[in-house]
Amino acid sequence: MFASTSAADAAEADSATTTVEFMEGSEFRADARMAGSDLMMDVSFKLRVDKPNGYPSAQDITPLEVAEALSALAQSKGWPPLTFYGTPPPVALN
Repeated sequence: MFASTSAADAAEADSATTTVEFMEGSEFRADARMAGSDLMMDVSFKLRVDKPNGYPSAQDITPLEVAEALSALAQSKGWPPLTFYGTPPPVALN
């Protein structure tokens, strides 16, 4: 299902991204509509990087990095920027 958010909702979610930590293996979702057409896109991903010693390494990939890369790819194809929301809680990642 595609849901639209208001600018106020987006601003509130953006302010919350700095304080929310998502659990390892959380699912992140974004959707977009192409202006002036019926095109719609739904993107989701989960990311888990094992950290045997409990600490991130130089090879660590974060959900934010994945979200920004997918958004940049979508934008390179003419889509609007993608904002990914993680659950739980349903808060914007990027």
